[in-house]
Amino acid sequence: CITIVIHSSFPNIPGVIISRIVNKSLIQARNTITLNVGEADSVKINMPVITDEGLVGRVVSVSANYSIAQILYNRSLNITVKDQRSRVDGILNYDGTGNLLINNVPKSADVKVGDVLITSEYSNYFPAGIPVGTVIEEGNLDNLFKKIVIKPLVSFSGLEEVFILRHLPEMERLDLENEYIKK
Repeated sequence: CITIVIHSSFPNIPGVIISRIVNKSLIQARNTITLNVGEADSVKINMPVITDEGLVGRVVSVSANYSIAQILYNRSLNITVKDQRSRVDGILNYDGTGNLLINNVPKSADVKVGDVLITSEYSNYFPAGIPVGTVIEEGNLDNLFKKIVIKPLVSFSGLEEVFILRHLPEMERLDLENEYIKK
């Protein structure tokens, strides 16, 4: 059962909410999915959305019975990730033209084609260790940074059901980090 697998992988998360996708966009710069669960099902903004394959995105809007989640293919969603093998960190985002890229990875970093990327402990929105994707291209972007392209582990075109993790950001940490940025 997926709930058992998720609970054993993330023991500090008090369960999941199972949801069906009732609408999705996959051809825009800011793609989303609409889910058939909402506030009445205890869904809250910023909860992570996953499948048994890996990360899908996060909830960004909620009504009584529905919610909308940004997916990996959304330019507004940035995710801190880590190479599972080498532990190199970076920021995943969608370029709006079909590519998921890892940014801010130094040219000298040990990242190879085939490496699996997972969510990083530096994220306040996602628990660490959720599988995200596999490196399919690695090269030099410029004199300082690598260009890393990944393929998500989740197949978005056939996606019909997802799991919402009952995990919310730590508000004290978010407030502190946002206050510091304003200075």
